[in-house]
Amino acid sequence: MAAVPSCPELMRLFVRSQLLGLAASAIAVLGACDAPSAPQTVGAAVVPSPQVENPLPDAVDATVARLREVAATGSYRDLARMASETPGFRSNAGGMTHQDYWYLKLRTGDWPMAQVERLLSYRYALTETAQGKVYVWPWLATLSGEEITPAAGRDIDRMLGEGQADALRAGEIWPGYVLGIAEDGTWLYFVSGSG
Repeated sequence: MAAVPSCPELMRLFVRSQLLGLAASAIAVLGACDAPSAPQTVGAAVVPSPQVENPLPDAVDATVARLREVAATGSYRDLARMASETPGFRSNAGGMTHQDYWYLKLRTGDWPMAQVERLLSYRYALTETAQGKVYVWPWLATLSGEEITPAAGRDIDRMLGEGQADALRAGEIWPGYVLGIAEDGTWLYFVSGSG
């Protein structure tokens, strides 16, 4: 019984058949070869899935949904009306009404509704305060200078501008917006470090 030629030998026969003009023979020769095996990934890193945050309490989730709706379809007046539902709500350090302050921000090109939507796209942190648990966006704003890791520093610089992580490490206050919602769904504040 004749030995079955290997695929490299069959390839040589294929090339020879092509050169001799024997196309039918060439196809028959290649038909005897097995298809190449699927490529194996070499050195591919196995990366665990990112941690999923615990779901927000229903009351907080409802407030987030309402804020997102106002941010997407409302105005600074709608934000101000919502803020006015909370006695002691903080929007600025200048003593202005929420509506006046956010109108001023809007006129300078700093759209409060866009800032709300942007903040809510980041991860949150859960902090313990004298008022109880507060959900804070973005989570990076809750870090002390010594808690800022290199990865968090890169995220802070991407969010706020180059060098801001170093400024925070040196004791500066958070210059961006921060939004806080109490565990019972009360919207407590939407402030910026610069205002």
